[in-house]
Amino acid sequence: MELKKIDFSTNSFEALGITYYIKPSLSVERWKWFEKYQNHFAFGKTFQVIYDLLKNSVDFANKGKGLEAWNIIFNLMQTVGKNLDDKSHPALLICALFIATEDEDLTKWDEQQAEKKIKAWNDEGIDINSFFQLASNFVTGFLTALDEISQDTLGITSLT
Repeated sequence: MELKKIDFSTNSFEALGITYYIKPSLSVERWKWFEKYQNHFAFGKTFQVIYDLLKNSVDFANKGKGLEAWNIIFNLMQTVGKNLDDKSHPALLICALFIATEDEDLTKWDEQQAEKKIKAWNDEGIDINSFFQLASNFVTGFLTALDEISQDTLGITSLT
């Protein structure tokens, strides 16, 4: 079976006989969940882990340990785009926030319902790259940061 790609120019696609529509915006409730998922998508870490790392960095800086503080920040930046295979779940959840059926209540969010949508997309054979592309575009600055990290990594690699 050949995997299917989403044609983004139509703003809709079908999976298992159900039409899904790609919405350009979110309700307040869905935005709350988007904020949670985008950190996990971009950094592979929850908000709390990122916050704790940054807090530790500030603590080191306040104690005059600039090198330790800088290392935490540098290592956090390097996690952008790492282990993308492990990040498909938050990418799919981000997509599920923006992709809805015609009768779906856009003011509500239910992860179990989202998992049913994701299962239908998988069973239909839709390529994960379509969802990764969509999620990457929704997370403002992700593609730019990923490109910058990639360029930095290429520069470091070419020096060795």
